[in-house]
Amino acid sequence: MKKFSIAIITFVLLGLIGITFIEPLLLSTSTGQKLYLWSEGDEAAHFYFKEGDDVKSTVYMTGVIYTGTPDDIKLLLKKYPQIQKLVLINVPGSIDDEANLVASLAIHRSGITTHIPADSFVASGGTDMFLAGVKRTNDAGAKIGVHSWVDGEKTAREYERNNAVHQPYLDYYQQVNIPESFYWYTLDAAPADSIHWMTMSEIQKYDVLTSFIDTTKLINRVKVLADDNMKGRATGKNKAAQAVILSQFNQYHLKMFKNDFEQPFSFIDEKTKKSRKGTNLVGYLKGKESPNDYIVIGAHYDHLGVIDNKIFNGADDNASGTSAMLSLVEYFSTYPPHNSIIFVAYDAEELGIHGSIQFLKNPPIDLNQIKMNFNFDMIGRNIKNEVYIVGTYYYPEFKEILASASKNIDLQVSYGHDDPNDNNRDYWMKSSDNAPYFLKQIPNITFSEEDHPDYHKESDEFDGIDQIYYKQVVKLIIKSISQIDANLAKLIVQK
Repeated sequence: MKKFSIAIITFVLLGLIGITFIEPLLLSTSTGQKLYLWSEGDEAAHFYFKEGDDVKSTVYMTGVIYTGTPDDIKLLLKKYPQIQKLVLINVPGSIDDEANLVASLAIHRSGITTHIPADSFVASGGTDMFLAGVKRTNDAGAKIGVHSWVDGEKTAREYERNNAVHQPYLDYYQQVNIPESFYWYTLDAAPADSIHWMTMSEIQKYDVLTSFIDTTKLINRVKVLADDNMKGRATGKNKAAQAVILSQFNQYHLKMFKNDFEQPFSFIDEKTKKSRKGTNLVGYLKGKESPNDYIVIGAHYDHLGVIDNKIFNGADDNASGTSAMLSLVEYFSTYPPHNSIIFVAYDAEELGIHGSIQFLKNPPIDLNQIKMNFNFDMIGRNIKNEVYIVGTYYYPEFKEILASASKNIDLQVSYGHDDPNDNNRDYWMKSSDNAPYFLKQIPNITFSEEDHPDYHKESDEFDGIDQIYYKQVVKLIIKSISQIDANLAKLIVQK
């Protein structure tokens, strides 16, 4: 009996010794970490290509980042220098933070983009690796998780902000162009033994994604709408432009009012005093939280047409605003809005903002349900890299969110052209498709730029669009509208 008791005690002691010494030994080597992860039901991070991919420009990754990951990436990039994109599929974190930062910087310095597909996630160290992408995108349904850390002695927040333990992370975020505030946010988001899944507002706030829409499509639409084949998109002669817009409404599955996107209307031409016809294009998406409250997002698609055998293509005025509106269609189709959103491509703006006037004369819903309007008119170029947000003089409750959205965006964001007492600037509250909303006392914000030498001239061509500036403006617009959409109920109560 004594021998049996001694044997049991010996077995228990050996087990305790194993736990004390063997686990740290396992965690000190790449092979040991793989064995440890296997014993925990996890797998070490590994890379692979899709079957049949002969080009091998896109590599896929899954599993926990470990000590050997930097070497794995080094060998991978040496063998396949043509890799341009890393797709992360369920990367829950890292077992070695130092190795993770080294591996992630190698990805960043190689100019690789990162992507999270639908129904996949990254968390903790996996999120840090995702942030290494020079461009970072995800699909609807993808999840991004963050939390704090603990080093066996203290939690991250127990160290003073100026303590050296924080510096490797701060240095890393600086190198991959993520604001320092993101690091401090992660420490408060969730404790080390939990995960906080980021909301879209948080993802936007900390620039986790570099783009929320396909910017190639954004630019290409401007090019198509401003092509000579469109004949200047004059009212009554802009069917080709309508076809471009309707194809996008259909592609992103917008809903119709009365089974039609087209809303024809009649108006009196101020010059000829004769009746003319125009066509607004209208579609909508239902909100997931407040489906009976509506935001209207619009831009006019018409321009001057052909004058004296010269085509006035209106690339900036307003192919730029129209394409931006369609990017909002793309965005909210991917990330469903809190409130319902109506998208309107107005006709006959150049002839006296008739499209927006007619839309509000015959709204597809009760006028009281329209809580907010956004308008884009000329947002494709500015020599001073400046864009104006117009309307906060009357609606100051939106300025804090708009200012927050403009952080970390490479633009000079200015406010104005909305104060009737400002003699130094033109007054824009009644000069574009925001005017009918303003006169109906519906809160409205316009994004626009000051006139340039090609305004209303045949020289307003696609080549004049400043693509870098334009993409930044659209990024600002998306961040602004999505954050106002998420907070609209509070803002309305505030008002």
